Amino acid sequence: MTTHGHFQGRACWIINSSELRITILESGGHIAAITLQNGPRINPLWTQNRPTIDSDQFDPKIHGPIYGNDSEAKLISGLAGHNLCVPFWGDPSPAEYAAGMTFHGESNIVRWSEVDSGPDSLTIAATLPESHLAIRRSLECAGPYLRVKTTVENLTAWDRPLAWCEHVTLGPPFVEPGVTQFRATAKGGFQTALGPDRTFLWPLGHGDIECDLETFSAKPHRDLVNSFLLDRSLEFEEFSAYHPGYKLLLGYTFQRSEFPWLNVWENHDSRMLTRGMEFSNTPRHGTMRKLIQTPDLWDTPVYDWIDAKGTLTKSFTAFLQQHPEQNHAREQAASPAT
Repeated sequence: MTTHGHFQGRACWIINSSELRITILESGGHIAAITLQNGPRINPLWTQNRPTIDSDQFDPKIHGPIYGNDSEAKLISGLAGHNLCVPFWGDPSPAEYAAGMTFHGESNIVRWSEVDSGPDSLTIAATLPESHLAIRRSLECAGPYLRVKTTVENLTAWDRPLAWCEHVTLGPPFVEPGVTQFRATAKGGFQTALGPDRTFLWPLGHGDIECDLETFSAKPHRDLVNSFLLDRSLEFEEFSAYHPGYKLLLGYTFQRSEFPWLNVWENHDSRMLTRGMEFSNTPRHGTMRKLIQTPDLWDTPVYDWIDAKGTLTKSFTAFLQQHPEQNHAREQAASPAT
């Protein structure tokens, strides 16, 4: 059944199905927790190691000393688990920030409202006042699966580019250095901030160190952000994360036509231990000015167009289950564009 509750003192909805417990925050619409009903009550998704607030209550004078005063502060004040980044992924331009736009767009800082609910389902909606978009998100549990369908409606009278990132961030205790394993149908990649001039193949990762992304690094590092093209031979892409101690397997599947990119974010230092597995329609970290500079990369679009007064719909399925053993065989690609 779907009920109202609180997550770290913040208002939320809770879907209790026969196998899963899903927690969705009203502020930001974040999927804050996915846990098993019968099994270890370990939430694989990231929960900050400090209190958070509802982002629509952020006041820079009061909360700036805690969360900062840059474009990311309002988002980070309420960030939890899996958040939706629309209409862009990354940082706003200086002019956009001065006008009030925040990091990763508006979808994850506005307050969502309930549209409908059932025994194992919930539909929520939000309007983005600055971006002039309306979003409707339906979540439904079936066994160990969470199926999510999201529609974005363009409230303006012109066609426009749209970036869309399902920003899944995992954290402790599920993320453990040298222990947690990852698998993805990823191929060639590059350091997001530097662009594709220097490429490498999954599972190689580059940040302040070079690391194997199939196992969370035991060596401290920070701010690794890499973008990978997903396997163009597949209709459905996937990634999974597995903790052998808890025997807990989390995975996501989605259509390549909707999300052809995987952006990997990793931090391992005293301030946070995180792994982002962000499936996206873009590897471009920034807003419209940056998006339209390069409409495609490796014969793959880096954003969608949404028609005037039109809609765009995307779906994915997440699953969580206990699994006795997980084989993360390494897949090699012939080239970054394979």
